[in-house]
Amino acid sequence: MKKIALISDIHGNLTAFKHVVADAEQQNVSEYWFLGDLLMPGPGTNSILKLLNEINTTRMIRGNWDDFLFEDILSISKQYIDEPQTTYIVELIKYVSTHINPEYLQQMRQWPISSEISISGLNILLAHNYPTKNYGHELLPYEKQANFDKLLFNKPYDIAIYGHTHHQVLRTSSNDQLIVNPGSIGQPYTSWNKFGADRRAQYTILTFDDTGYGGIDFRKVDYSIKSELQFAQENNLPFYELYERIFTDGKAFTHNNVALNQQIKKYRYKQDVLKYLELLANSRENT
Repeated sequence: MKKIALISDIHGNLTAFKHVVADAEQQNVSEYWFLGDLLMPGPGTNSILKLLNEINTTRMIRGNWDDFLFEDILSISKQYIDEPQTTYIVELIKYVSTHINPEYLQQMRQWPISSEISISGLNILLAHNYPTKNYGHELLPYEKQANFDKLLFNKPYDIAIYGHTHHQVLRTSSNDQLIVNPGSIGQPYTSWNKFGADRRAQYTILTFDDTGYGGIDFRKVDYSIKSELQFAQENNLPFYELYERIFTDGKAFTHNNVALNQQIKKYRYKQDVLKYLELLANSRENT
């Protein structure tokens, strides 16, 4: 029998990740599969990569937030600099670039956006969203069945495991193939208010035996949000006030223009981003 910990969407929350690993070790997990979105908007950088490498993580997938670190932000910013999301993302990229070891970035750059594995006679797809598209909202748990069938029907997978939506999900395709989402370690999400106060880190243990998969254990792990926020303050995390609100409101602010603009104006983030982009442009010209 083998126990695999499915982990996803850490989003820079080092405190939550540490507690998930501790819980998984208590459950005698033998290896980890990571499904993407490792960093941002939380403060964790090097310590998260170090821990991910120290545990037996045998599969690592690149999510859409991971991709932000490798895009040509100079070209993108020229076109979208007046949108608050641009200032938000670039300011977080700047934070990561000044806190992370280059070898870790190089490691992340090599991760695929999907992977295949066979275990106990089962063919398994690992992806952040779709195998060739690690962004979008097609696989939210309340979306139409056809979206989930598309995840599995291109190849005869027995199980599809994906992340991205920050929901713990267990469902099947129209052909009864299994679909699993382990949830989010750093930012669990729900639009149902009565569930919104539950900020525990989410992950899932999938057990395999000689017959096939022997069980699915959706787990929630408590941790000190106060300690995580203290860590963010000590590291001068940009947009700290919005990060703090994630743990009370239960919602991310990537598309909340009102909240973003308030912070951008209050802390002059756009001016800081413009200076950063100018430095990048000058550096590019001199190389």
